[in-house]
Amino acid sequence: MKIKNIPSAIIGIVLLVVLGACGGDNENASANKDWINQADLDADESIDELYENAKEEDELVVYAQSSAAENVVDSFVEEYPDINVSVSKVSNLDMLEKIRLENEGNVEGADVVYGKDANGFWKNELVDSGIIHSYQPDSIADNLMDPYNNYSGLPIITEVITVLYNNEANDKAPIDNWWELTKPEWKGEVTMKNPLEAADIQDLFLTMIQHSDEMEDAYKEEFGEDIELNGTKNAGYEFIKRLLENDVVLMSSMGDSVDAVAESPKDAPPVVIGSTVKLRDTESEEIPLAMVENLKPKVSVPGTSSAYIVDNSQNVNSSKLFIRWLAGTEDGQGEGFTPFNNPGTFSTREDIEQDFEVPKLNELDLWEEDVDYYYENTSELRDFLVDIL
Repeated sequence: MKIKNIPSAIIGIVLLVVLGACGGDNENASANKDWINQADLDADESIDELYENAKEEDELVVYAQSSAAENVVDSFVEEYPDINVSVSKVSNLDMLEKIRLENEGNVEGADVVYGKDANGFWKNELVDSGIIHSYQPDSIADNLMDPYNNYSGLPIITEVITVLYNNEANDKAPIDNWWELTKPEWKGEVTMKNPLEAADIQDLFLTMIQHSDEMEDAYKEEFGEDIELNGTKNAGYEFIKRLLENDVVLMSSMGDSVDAVAESPKDAPPVVIGSTVKLRDTESEEIPLAMVENLKPKVSVPGTSSAYIVDNSQNVNSSKLFIRWLAGTEDGQGEGFTPFNNPGTFSTREDIEQDFEVPKLNELDLWEEDVDYYYENTSELRDFLVDIL
């Protein structure tokens, strides 16, 4: 196994390769149809069959946003020693550009991509364009929870951007309504990663904007009166404005913002708007951190990471085998899911047991992801954030 980190600068190099390598569109379209027929992505082959065929293929190349995927590869090559694998950790934005440019230039790059479709760019620019493809074997997909059984790709895990707090300094959740964070008593006591640099926080904000009627109702429930907008379009935008103008402490890293809350003095504990993924440290490092399990109007919106097979991959059998392993295999007991089986990292499968001191995924009151809405409205939100920040 080879592990690589892909710097942003590589995109410029790939672009030069692409510009010199683009071929004819008609020829590519014909080849693509042949590949789709041969790949047979709707098939549900046996593990033994896939492994035997994968032994004849070249090195499997995986691009992943998560460092946990490196541990998945470790267990995968132990289980299937005759398959060579290279995994590269690639950021969300670099992933989009890298895959798109490799496709345009007929460059043999990744076979499998794994990550989160923040702002809806994957779905709208990679999936809808046929650059990456869903692989959903029935033996696994039949165990997906609703609504994840309607997603593209194979959804593996989801996380939640919500309010986390120091549970040594607080006997119970300090708030139960998002609007409380706009009150004077929380001025300067909320921390978060700069939303201009955090696509997942942007998706939460976009969801609040999309469901502004619910945000409006939650405001009235908290304050006992109808909301008055202060130059904003709706209650979602108004919440974002009031939150950020309440002296929110912005940090460059979500991890740093969460750590600041976990390490805060007991007499002055702030809260953080951050990812539930950090709850894994409550077990591994015993940090005092908990999520607010009930928030009005909703706890949050999930951010789901999915796996896809890249168009024209020449290692389809090993790609299918790897995605099955990543998902926990047919019975949900495979070691491939082990690196993700932590508090706050929620399996999308009903048959994977997660026994932690946090609610299960289907116990959380969440909005549904709408990646098309994110894609269409991200630019407007970013302009709004720039004006405030």
